[in-house]
Amino acid sequence: MARSEKRDLPFGGESPAHPVSARVRSQAILERLLDRSLALKFASLSTVDGRSFAQASARDDDAAAHRIAAMSSSLLALSESFAREALRGNSSFTTISTEHGAIVVVRVPTRKRNHVLAIGSDASDVMALTLRYALDAAAEISAAIDDNS
Repeated sequence: MARSEKRDLPFGGESPAHPVSARVRSQAILERLLDRSLALKFASLSTVDGRSFAQASARDDDAAAHRIAAMSSSLLALSESFAREALRGNSSFTTISTEHGAIVVVRVPTRKRNHVLAIGSDASDVMALTLRYALDAAAEISAAIDDNS
């Protein structure tokens, strides 16, 4: 299914008796995010223990999605530990810059703080824009998850 076809997921008409799951809402948010820019190559939402929760990608690769989820949670844990040890502070996000693009990893600010978002873009976008996409998506996902709990 093309990215533009995935955009219209059926959660607009939910009723209080049948709320749409946080996973479905999160999936829709990630798919809409990738539709915003051709530079965005993947968006992966995982739990802090490394399990994939929702993902969108320019290419369908479930195995890569599970590996990205595991690496994202590990990278978040490492960056948070490093920030505490080195600067006695909290890590807001982590960025990786490569010759092929950028990756941003951020903890989703839900009440339980159980989710990690990783977004990757190619080199046609500046890292600041990838960071902005990640922070905005994390806030939107946080609301979707907290509204369901």
